Amino acid sequence: MLRRSASEGGRSRRIQNGYKTWIQRLRSATRIITEKSRISEFAGRLLTLAEYILTMIVHLFPCVLEVKMKRTLVMSILMLLAFAAVSVADTPREGFVPTWKAGDRWVLEASYRDLKAEGEVWLPPIQWVFRVRSIKEKYGRQCYIVHVFPRHGEMKVQAILWLAVEDLKPVRVIDVFPTPEGMRYSERDLDPENSEPLVAVDTLVPYDLPVFPLANPANNAVQGADGFAAYRSEATEKKFSRTSKVGSLSFKRTFGQKNKKPERQYSDTFAAYRSSGATYQVEVAEERSSTNLLQLWQEGSPWAVSSENRLRKVRLVPASELPGASSQTGGDE
Repeated sequence: MLRRSASEGGRSRRIQNGYKTWIQRLRSATRIITEKSRISEFAGRLLTLAEYILTMIVHLFPCVLEVKMKRTLVMSILMLLAFAAVSVADTPREGFVPTWKAGDRWVLEASYRDLKAEGEVWLPPIQWVFRVRSIKEKYGRQCYIVHVFPRHGEMKVQAILWLAVEDLKPVRVIDVFPTPEGMRYSERDLDPENSEPLVAVDTLVPYDLPVFPLANPANNAVQGADGFAAYRSEATEKKFSRTSKVGSLSFKRTFGQKNKKPERQYSDTFAAYRSSGATYQVEVAEERSSTNLLQLWQEGSPWAVSSENRLRKVRLVPASELPGASSQTGGDE
């Protein structure tokens, strides 16, 4: 009797060890799917469900089912996961979201209004390098880690952005700046669960972002070869609100975002980037604030080709203007 019990116990342990191997393989497959596509949350939920099913099978029925039958069941679960992942990956995404990979770099050139001078006087421009350092998980989301720093000069102001791979939603934003006591940093007050535009306030770093995906209003206009509609379309507007607390006080911020086809006056702006992708005009405004932001985006470009408000004008530097660069690159770190 003792020998039989020990034999069954050893058999049960072998089965459980075998299932640990299957779970490890499942995790590896899920990691690959997550890195290669935009379905991190979906893949994570499938992984959790599969692990739960496998755990229940192993613990509730350790000796009832034959090993071959269990393996067949496991393979069925893996096949279902694969088919589900492929179906989601093949589903076309509505609207435009820029896609990057680790190592991508681009340069923005920003001009700032001289607030000490009378009239509209602009200071010499500063070029900022955006570099995608890596892709890592943060708060359950796969995120691009983007390091932003000046391309030239002694300026020490920098920023580190954690942007969700799925929709570039800001998950974490760190501003780095010099002080008389040395380098310091501060984190933006963000709500990872709710969407809102990322507006670069109290910093020189031009990392303004709208809420993605971008989509132009549907109408009957025919889009020409220059990417512009035959006539001006109506804009679609969305509102984003969030309440922040400082001690016992609450502050509500409300942003409006309008998406529409770019007006013809911006055709020359897009021409420098030699892309035939769709174009988008985005206007972001915060209620009770005069700093309205206007951005122009184009599919095929890593960032807004143009961005401006009353205090700052920013343009994406074409690769042809970067010495020795065959792509969006440049900068001294």
